[in-house]
Amino acid sequence: MTRVVAALAVLALMLGGCGGDGGDPERASTPPPKSDTAGAEGTGYTLQPPEGYRDLSDRFEGSAVRVDLAYAEKPRGEFATNIVVIREQPGGDFDLGDAVKAFTQQAEAQAGDEGVSAVEDREIDGVEAKTWAFRRRENNGRIRQRQVVAVKDGAIYTITWSVAADAFEAQEATLDEILASWRWT
Repeated sequence: MTRVVAALAVLALMLGGCGGDGGDPERASTPPPKSDTAGAEGTGYTLQPPEGYRDLSDRFEGSAVRVDLAYAEKPRGEFATNIVVIREQPGGDFDLGDAVKAFTQQAEAQAGDEGVSAVEDREIDGVEAKTWAFRRRENNGRIRQRQVVAVKDGAIYTITWSVAADAFEAQEATLDEILASWRWT
């Protein structure tokens, strides 16, 4: 479990390079477009990235972070809304509660003054999951993230959605669409 938390901390630093000064409020108010592209295949799952998002998984090759899947839209300014899936098999005796405890503590260390939102129940293709959101302290709080965690077949799946803070609420529909497209394989 410690290795997973360390990997997520490194990932947060790497994604900081995608960060910037916010989103386009006009773009944020439009619903996410349906994608005609083929679904993305991760390890043990598939999902449908939104139209216009590109695969960035190769950006993490050779890094300490074991990114299973990464997609982002075209950057607007210095930031590109993105979704990253990390899949880890920590071994030993762990469950969803253990993962949530470790990852929310990590999020608290990265969160701004308002901290981490309440942990909410979620379901991903019939599997219990938990989710929370926070505004990152780095970049003067201009980036907000939602994390979703599920445990299936001995693996922890951590889905991190990063978006300009001022467009977060309007863009959550895009994350919901991605999660609705998730299928365990």
